[in-house]
Amino acid sequence: MNLKLKRVVRTPYSEEIAVFDGDTRDENNQAVNIGKLEVHYLGDQIVGTLLLWQEFAQGYKSIHGPGSEETIDDLIDAILSEVAEPLGVPAEYGIEVYYPSVTNQLFISNYSGDPGEDEEEYDDEEYEDDSEEAGEDDESAPGRDDDYYRKLTNRP
Repeated sequence: MNLKLKRVVRTPYSEEIAVFDGDTRDENNQAVNIGKLEVHYLGDQIVGTLLLWQEFAQGYKSIHGPGSEETIDDLIDAILSEVAEPLGVPAEYGIEVYYPSVTNQLFISNYSGDPGEDEEEYDDEEYEDDSEEAGEDDESAPGRDDDYYRKLTNRP
């Protein structure tokens, strides 16, 4: 996987970072967003939250099945290494990891100005709620018929 991290927001002591899979492209030939990371830099450690979209996690499990040496834990370690390895950043971290549905993720603001001018939604299309855990081999399970899953699994 070609992991790409893009800083979305930065303050003196925190960042919001979008996580992309550079090997998987959407219909606009853009890297697919697989999650986001929010980190807060304290004096001696990093704390935060890593969200990996449920649709990606399900697709990852089916692509890298039981016989694969690569696990989702390896991916999480790679993401956190990108954040904790630079010089001047604490090496110790405590990060909570969640697998919510990307369909439930959006950004809402009350910024002044034109409506929608500063709003950014993370998903552009409406999908059904995929909050139930899908079985790895069940093609009719929730989330298996959406566009995101098809891009991850290279299915038509």
